[in-house]
Amino acid sequence: MNRLPIVLAATALCAVALAGDYEKAHDADEADAAMMQAMQMAATPGEAHAKLANSAGSFTASMLMYMEPDAEPIPNTMTVEREMDLGGRVLVEHWSGDVMGMAFEGRSRTGYDNVTKRYWSTWSDNMSTGLLIMHGGWDDDEQALVMTGKGTHPLSGETYTVRSIGRTTADGLESMDMYEDHGDGEYKSMSFTLQPK
Repeated sequence: MNRLPIVLAATALCAVALAGDYEKAHDADEADAAMMQAMQMAATPGEAHAKLANSAGSFTASMLMYMEPDAEPIPNTMTVEREMDLGGRVLVEHWSGDVMGMAFEGRSRTGYDNVTKRYWSTWSDNMSTGLLIMHGGWDDDEQALVMTGKGTHPLSGETYTVRSIGRTTADGLESMDMYEDHGDGEYKSMSFTLQPK
């Protein structure tokens, strides 16, 4: 019996199998390379992070607080310390002062997500055990960084909408207006301007 055709057929099948394995390995290498490139892009600080870094420093915050719609604003002053963290990826803020005669501390973290192309921020303080999370981006109409999120009312437990509008004033100072909507329409709840120390 001539075994040559059988050997040739087996050799051909092995070659096809090896070619398939090579294609799979090649595809896997390409997938790994694409994943590494995507991860590098997601992790590398860019222009948005450089802008955040430019706002680091020590400041005095001149504030106006509105406890409810149409209420007279309550003036206040706080100290704000800002520094970049995580290798230039996140701006960390330390707020301190007094609110209605009580010592106040607040912490904020702000970053930019290269994947979603959005800014994000978190806020927590010693007058709450909750966490405010906001997302947003540059608004051409407002010429400002606009962020939105959801807060929780401490009395009712209901959620409400929070919106912030951050701008640079004509004299180069940073300002922010905060708005809340509890279902009856939006009203300004706070505004502040940061003056470098």
